[in-house]
Amino acid sequence: MSPPTGPSHPGGGDRRTALVLLVAASGFLMLPMGDTFGKILGEAGMAPVQVAWGRWAAQTILLTPVILMLYRREALRPARMSLLILRALLIGGATICYFTAIREVPLADAAGVLFVAPLMVTAMSALFLGEKVGLPRWSAVLIGFSGMVLIVKPGTGAMQLGALWALGAAALFALFLVLSRHMAGANKPLVTLWWAGVVGTVLMGGMVVPVWTMPGPMEAAMLLAMGVIMALGHLLILWAADRAEASAMAPMPYLEMVMATILGYFVFGDFPDALTWAGCAIVVGAGLFVALREGRRTPAGQAAAAIAERPE
Repeated sequence: MSPPTGPSHPGGGDRRTALVLLVAASGFLMLPMGDTFGKILGEAGMAPVQVAWGRWAAQTILLTPVILMLYRREALRPARMSLLILRALLIGGATICYFTAIREVPLADAAGVLFVAPLMVTAMSALFLGEKVGLPRWSAVLIGFSGMVLIVKPGTGAMQLGALWALGAAALFALFLVLSRHMAGANKPLVTLWWAGVVGTVLMGGMVVPVWTMPGPMEAAMLLAMGVIMALGHLLILWAADRAEASAMAPMPYLEMVMATILGYFVFGDFPDALTWAGCAIVVGAGLFVALREGRRTPAGQAAAAIAERPE
């Protein structure tokens, strides 16, 4: 996807940027809507692995015609296939953990823990990839982890198993992002997104068999709606991320927290307590600081792909 040529009339660039950011915001605001369907299905008794499988299967079915039309040769013969499969396993595992988490804890709590993943990436990049991470970013990582502790509340009666599942999702998502950074530029972002769905659908299909429950018309409609919402949300985010500066896109993912809180309150009657709010604020602030610092060092295409990838 090539960036469009900017308009020549005065102010055109500002209007284009506003439009691109509006599209990105729309994509990020859509993802918690899909999570809401997943939480409803999980609370109704559907196994998280079946919810995750349905989410990836529906998205893959919807994206396949688009991908084959746009990138037929590259999609069917992608570069670094073994790493693509490993990447898909990581995001598939993160998805299962995430849907397990939101069955047990409010959407906003799970989203707050998930946002620790970019901080984990910074730490992993320094420890395992030898990247230089200065004192400001290390400080932000440590501060962000302290915010995560406020959300998870270890050692207290308020701690829930779901929060640990969310932490597992964040860890797998962080490994996924590190591998994505290593593979940057090998394939088009849409191709890698499609392959994550293909591999996830096939491999999770075997895991679903022992826990399969036949969905009724309403459950089937929710699974389909979840796939449509996730696919469209990712497409909007990828389109926008390819056309906007990384610094402008950096705050966009945190709109998920806003929508997750709204939906959690109106659909499930959940509202974060004071400690959770404080923890989320710390995690978001630390994550934004790290994202903006790293955005200055990261090539535009790589930054776009990192912003656009989500485990939901």
